[in-house]
Amino acid sequence: MVEETNAQPVVNEPKPGNDGGAAAPKAAPEKSSEPKAPSNKELKEMKKREKAAKRAAQKAAIGITPEQQQQLAQQKMDKKKQQTATTTNIKKQLDQTVIRNSGKQKIPALFSHLETREQRNASSPAISHIVHPAILALTLKYSTYRIVGSTLRLRRMMEVFKTVITDYQTPENTTLTRHLTGHLSHQIEYLKTARPLSISMGNAIRWLKQEISHISIDTTEDQAKVQLCDRIDEFIRDKIDFSDKLIVQNAAKHITNGSTILTFGHSHVLEELFKYCAIEENKNFKLVVVDSRPLFEGKKLVSRLIECHAKEDQSLPITKTHIKIQYVLINSLSSMVLEDVDCVFLGAHAMLSNGRLYSRVGSGLIAMMSHSRNIPVLTCCESIKFSDKVQLDSVTTNELADRQDLMHGDAKKPPLKKSFALEQFIKQQDAIAAEEKEKKKGKGNQKSDKKENDSDLTDADPLSNWEKMEHLDILNIMYDLTPPEYIKKVVTELGALPPSSVPVILREYKNT
Repeated sequence: MVEETNAQPVVNEPKPGNDGGAAAPKAAPEKSSEPKAPSNKELKEMKKREKAAKRAAQKAAIGITPEQQQQLAQQKMDKKKQQTATTTNIKKQLDQTVIRNSGKQKIPALFSHLETREQRNASSPAISHIVHPAILALTLKYSTYRIVGSTLRLRRMMEVFKTVITDYQTPENTTLTRHLTGHLSHQIEYLKTARPLSISMGNAIRWLKQEISHISIDTTEDQAKVQLCDRIDEFIRDKIDFSDKLIVQNAAKHITNGSTILTFGHSHVLEELFKYCAIEENKNFKLVVVDSRPLFEGKKLVSRLIECHAKEDQSLPITKTHIKIQYVLINSLSSMVLEDVDCVFLGAHAMLSNGRLYSRVGSGLIAMMSHSRNIPVLTCCESIKFSDKVQLDSVTTNELADRQDLMHGDAKKPPLKKSFALEQFIKQQDAIAAEEKEKKKGKGNQKSDKKENDSDLTDADPLSNWEKMEHLDILNIMYDLTPPEYIKKVVTELGALPPSSVPVILREYKNT
C-alpha cells in the first residue's frame, strides 16, 4: 500500500548574504501613471501647428483652397529670398565702393570712420526707383546747400513727408500702419545720401513712425492720411513756430539799448530774435556778425536783416534805424573786436545730454575766446534739437563735407589772398628746396632757372595741386563741440536754463 502524505515541495531559498547561492531577480520598477511633460521645443512646435491650423481654417472659410494657400506661401518665400538677395548685393556694392574710393580720398585714420559723399551716394541707385519725386528734389537741395540749417531742413522734410503720405497707396494684403513705415524708411535712406540727418530730423522721424503705429486698423486709408497730415502740421506749429516765438521772447530780455551783440554764422531763431528786438521792442544795438568759409552763412543773416524794414518807416531797413552791423571773418577776429561785446548769441545744431553744444565749426572757438574775457555766451535751441547722446569730442560723430568747397572759390565769395606770413613761409620753403637740389646736382647754370620758378610758385596758389601732394590731407569738417563751462545759459521754449539741465529738458520733451 502506498501511503499518501500532504508533504509540500521544498523550495531552497538562498539565504541573505550567501554568495554561493543564486541571486534573486530584482523586481522591475513600477511605471508611473503620470504623463511626461513636453519640452519647450515641443511646446513651440505645437503652438506653431495650432496657429497654422487656425490660419488654414480661416482661409478655408473665406474660400481659399489648400492649393492656393500653398501657392501664396511659396510666393512669400520667393519674395523674402529676393529681398535678402538685394540687401546682400547692396552691402557688397557698399563694401566695394569703400575699398575703391579709399585710395583716392586720402582721409587720415583719425577720421576714417566718417562717411564721405561718395560712400553715401553708393546706395542711391539701388532704391532710386521707389523714391518719391519730392524726396529727389529735396535731396538735391540738401546736397547743394540751398537748404542749410537744422530747423529749415526739418521743416522742409516734414512738408515733403506730407506730400509723400498724400500720394501713398497701400498695397493689397497689407495695412497702412505696417507698410507706410517701411515706405518712409526708403525715402529717408535716399535723403541721407545728400547729408546725414540732423538730431532734430531724427527725433521728428521717430515721432512720425510712432504716430503711424498708433493709427487704428479700422481707420480707412483716406482718414489715416488726413489724420497724419494734420498731426504733421501740429508738430511744425508746436515744435518749431511756437517754440521759436517763446525763445525769442525769453532771449530778448538779454539785449538792451546800446549793447553790442556778437553772433556766429546764421541761425533762424537768432534772425527772428534780432528782428523782434528792433521792430517790436524798438531797441537800438550793435551787431557783430562773425563768418567763416566755405558756406558764408553770416552773409545770409546780414542780407535778411537788410531786407527787413522798420515798423515806423517801411522805406528804411532796420540796419539803418535800429541795428548797426559789423561783418568780420573768423580768421581776422581780434581781441579789439571783443572788447566792446556785451553778450554772445550762438545757434545750435544739437544739445547733448552732457551739456555740450554741437554746432557749426567755429562756435567752440568763439565761445572759448568769449569765456576767457568773461563775456556771457547764450545758446538759443529748441527742445526738438536735444539729444540723449553723450559725446566728448567732435571726432566721434561729425560730417565730412566736400573738400573742393575749401579749395575752389566762387564768384560770390571774396577773393582768396595770401597773408604776408604765408608768403614769407612759402618763399623760405622754396629757397630751402632749391638749395638742396643745387647741392645734389652741382650745376651752377640752373640758379637763374630756379629763381624764375620760385617766383612763379609764390604768385600761384600754394594748394592748386594739393591732390598730387602725397603727404597732404584736407578735411572739411562741418561741426564742432563746445564744453558746457563755456556756456552760461541755454534759452529754450521752457525757459533759460544752464547746460547741466539738459537732461531735465529731455525728460520734459519725452513726456510731451
